[in-house]
Amino acid sequence: MNYEFVVLPMGAVDSPAQVRAYVRTQDGQPVNEQLHRFVVTGLHLWNSRVPAAYRHAELHIEAAGDSVRITAADRADRRRHRGSAVDSAADAVRRLLEGLIGDLEYQLYDAATDTLWRPR
Repeated sequence: MNYEFVVLPMGAVDSPAQVRAYVRTQDGQPVNEQLHRFVVTGLHLWNSRVPAAYRHAELHIEAAGDSVRITAADRADRRRHRGSAVDSAADAVRRLLEGLIGDLEYQLYDAATDTLWRPR
């Protein structure tokens, strides 16, 4: 299991149940320039700072159209990798995403809690 988050425009969906369908409609479209500049670039920066010994803690980024899907390692990966770097991956990634989209008109979906919200 992984932690999964999706960044999408405000008002693109009415409920968390619609997020997956929305992401599918974005497949194959070029990434929105604003999302690429602020969100995707920030996520790649995160990955570039992960030490080589913790490459399992890198984020998997799927960006298309007006959405970015992010998956992060969970605690189960700790058994394979014997480190605590992934213990709080969900909280750290959520804070990172909230910071990246804080001033933009985007909202965040958290698949683990099935919630959709607008960061402060």
